[in-house]
Amino acid sequence: MSVLKQFAQLAKPYWLSRASVWSWLIFAATVALSLLLVQVTVTLNLWNKEFFDALAALDGPLIYDLLVKFIGIVALIVVMKVYAKWLQQWVEIRWRSWLTERLVSRWMSQQNFYHLTLTGEPDNPDQRIAEDIKLLTTDTLELILGLIKSVATLAAFSVILWNLSSGFLLPLFDDIKISGYLLWLALIYSVLGAFVTHFFGRKLHRLFYQQQKREANFRAKLLRSRDSAEQIALMQGQAREQAQLNERFDAITTNWKALMGREKKLGIVVNTYHQIAAMVPYFAAIPALMAKAITVGGLFQVKMAFMKVYASLSWFIFRYDDLTRWSATVVRLGQFLQAMEACERQQQAKQSEPAKQDQKTQSAQPTTALAWQGLSVQRPNGQPLLHDVHLALAKGEAVMVRGPSGLGKSTLLRTLAGVWPFYEGDYQQSQPGVLLLPQKPYLPQSSVRECLSYPHLAELDDGVYQRALSLVGLADLADDLSQVREWSLQLSGGELQKLALARALVQQPDTLILDEATSSLDEPTAYKLLAMVREQLPHSQILMVSHQSHLLSLFDRAVDLTQFAPQNDEQQSEQASTEIPMQPASV
Repeated sequence: MSVLKQFAQLAKPYWLSRASVWSWLIFAATVALSLLLVQVTVTLNLWNKEFFDALAALDGPLIYDLLVKFIGIVALIVVMKVYAKWLQQWVEIRWRSWLTERLVSRWMSQQNFYHLTLTGEPDNPDQRIAEDIKLLTTDTLELILGLIKSVATLAAFSVILWNLSSGFLLPLFDDIKISGYLLWLALIYSVLGAFVTHFFGRKLHRLFYQQQKREANFRAKLLRSRDSAEQIALMQGQAREQAQLNERFDAITTNWKALMGREKKLGIVVNTYHQIAAMVPYFAAIPALMAKAITVGGLFQVKMAFMKVYASLSWFIFRYDDLTRWSATVVRLGQFLQAMEACERQQQAKQSEPAKQDQKTQSAQPTTALAWQGLSVQRPNGQPLLHDVHLALAKGEAVMVRGPSGLGKSTLLRTLAGVWPFYEGDYQQSQPGVLLLPQKPYLPQSSVRECLSYPHLAELDDGVYQRALSLVGLADLADDLSQVREWSLQLSGGELQKLALARALVQQPDTLILDEATSSLDEPTAYKLLAMVREQLPHSQILMVSHQSHLLSLFDRAVDLTQFAPQNDEQQSEQASTEIPMQPASV
């Protein structure tokens, strides 16, 4: 039942919304075609009796007339099946498009994609969005339409089977008659088959779940190896990477073999069940045939009707593999949705506190661009990193943040940038434009122009981009701003940091936060570029974490965060202020 609840949580938002109106209409047309197909199959069943009776009577003209009729029936069946599948695929892509857009939007909104990595992200969210949604929409429609068709077929052919076997003598009991006993036989046979199938196939759900997970882990490792190709090559780490890839693929093959074994056992049961069922109506109808209660054509009609009823009642058996795969898909998507909901509840709880935006607007002094009072930062598990941080930056002021590694400097910067949710207290910011440049900048696989404007659209004059690239020493990239490459793989670490600084020059942020943003540059180059940034951004407040002491002279002051590290009362009384006043930088 939990799987059905998770499925309802995934399906209801779309199928109960206005966006699904056309999908409902197309789905209704698909169902109508499927039901008409059942009716055509009933006609084919009657044709079977007429044709084989004509063969038994050697009635040549009737045989040829029936062959022409058969061609018409087959043509109608083909057209109906093709268009039913075509309409079904329309519904699939509409539902998949809506569900993909919704989950991607929720994943990206409120920075869930980042916060999930801090709080126990479900494995491979990319695979859950790309592959599991596809499986969900396809398998759901296949199963529902198959079930509807099975019910319709059962309703149509059970009446035919009842009427055909109403006067039959039971095999082995020539003097006993049971009305419609072939229908009862098909029902009992299908129920027994369902129990046996579930007994042998009940472990498939777990195996399908593990298979999807391990396939996704293997793909993710391949992508990580490709993204880190240069680092792996420099460290001669290809043997270790290959070993890790082999380990993950071995996990796939191990689970696959277990899946093969379980499906083999299930296949033996299902195929034995099906092969026996194909002969049951013949043996059951032989006494009636010998007693001349039915004709040869009637025998084939009985066989077809029995197989249709049996197949309808055996829907669960024949779709058992699909059902287990579907349930595994629902669970994986349900877990992903629940993780995002938990993340959103955490954000809502944070937002229910006094609105920080109001405090930023009302509390900030005219000369204060950025300030925080009583700000405490924690790890995701609640362990404190920094306690009661207080500092204020004036407009155009530059401050270097210092402290030992692991203290929480980068985490503080991420808090001020609005991406770290684990903090208490308030910070004030009079202007909203914040740009954080990390040690390893992110560059999309796009043009140079788009990389410099990211995450905004590239709408500025090309001269702005070319000037910024020239100022940071990347004039060669300014020759063709439309070049599209994987820049994170093409450029060195220093060039990536230069390009990030050029991004700051293009975007002119109100607050520029630098987290070891010049660590890959030599001292003279780092000093020159940072001095140039201060000159080009005179009205921006700059906050930088760096261990490059030669840059201190470019800042108005430096603050050591050690004084805000959690400590006992005795340590606090001994701790002296470590704020280092600096002379205004000459840039």
